[in-house]
Amino acid sequence: MARPINRLSARAIQTLTKQGYHADGGGLYLLVKPTGSKSWVLRFRRDGRLREMGLGSTQVVSLQEARAAALEHRKHLAGGQDPIDARRAARSAGSTFGQAAEAYIDAHRAGWKNNAQADQWAQSLRDYGPPESLSIAQVDTSLVMACLRPIWSTKTETATRVRGRIERVLDWAKVHGLRDGDNPARWRGHLENLLPKPSKVKPKRHHAAMPFVDVPAFMARLPERDAKSRRALRFTILTAARTEEVTGSTWAEFDLEAMLWTVPASRMKGGREHVVPLTPAAAAILAGLPRSAPPFALSENAMLYLLQKPAPKGFGLPFTVHGFRSSFRDWAAEQTDFPRDVAEMALAHAIRDKTEAAYRRGALIEKRRALMRAWALFCSGLERQ
Repeated sequence: MARPINRLSARAIQTLTKQGYHADGGGLYLLVKPTGSKSWVLRFRRDGRLREMGLGSTQVVSLQEARAAALEHRKHLAGGQDPIDARRAARSAGSTFGQAAEAYIDAHRAGWKNNAQADQWAQSLRDYGPPESLSIAQVDTSLVMACLRPIWSTKTETATRVRGRIERVLDWAKVHGLRDGDNPARWRGHLENLLPKPSKVKPKRHHAAMPFVDVPAFMARLPERDAKSRRALRFTILTAARTEEVTGSTWAEFDLEAMLWTVPASRMKGGREHVVPLTPAAAAILAGLPRSAPPFALSENAMLYLLQKPAPKGFGLPFTVHGFRSSFRDWAAEQTDFPRDVAEMALAHAIRDKTEAAYRRGALIEKRRALMRAWALFCSGLERQ
């Protein structure tokens, strides 16, 4: 039977006076010393030996922060690494913001959907984050504001991502003993008092979509040059998939014999596995790609740049890649008799009414296969697909 965790409360931490170790669970203990001082300790076994790791005084490390630190160190232990050695290495390698950011990205890379996400983190922090050479302990509110204020109104979405990434790097640094105190990049209760809400600065807009009637002519122009981004965009349009689903795909996800593409739950926005029926046109794109690398290993914005950059590098169009999902949805609604739920499932949208269970059965794949064949036929401008 698993041992319970989160046993202690903030009130208990204030009132406990009995000397010794008081378990919170998961190896985290509150240690009350004979002097009455209190601190956090993580106890764990390594190579059959009980080890103890100090996490800081309760005066500077809160209960929630201690739990977060313990969780981070347990992850190291689960990965076969001694948490004490990992912290010692982090302290020696993460003394600057740039080093801490690199260490954070390396520590979390395996849990992200694809390598492009790690590249996006690194690039955004280089472009808009604190100076890489600055000591991580010196990052304060005024510096965070100096990073965010210039882009908060003009590049609001980017600014909100950068803020969150700075916050996580600083949290990581605190867990590893590289800095103390509150996180100056925290939004709730802190930066929300200094910056306007993103929704007030720049109301959320829908992705600009190409009218579906123009898609066939555009698709006819895409093969004019044989480039990775062009092949990826054709495949994205034919499958009505999201950019990150395509750029993060691996060959193991494709079954060309069954003409199916299975996107694992870990790479889906909704956290549910998504099966995409492949049309002959989509399968032909895959068949022409080398197997020595992932099929569409591109940066997050490669297809967007292709769409929006002026000629000769791009098409100079005011649309987004994500907008082609809307083009597909409008076409299905206005030009076909396929049930609404079939189109919604093709987009991996959640269906909450009672028909969901029925459409999740095997017949749904065939209904969606017919829908995607009709879409490919429309996109090609040919009578047969």
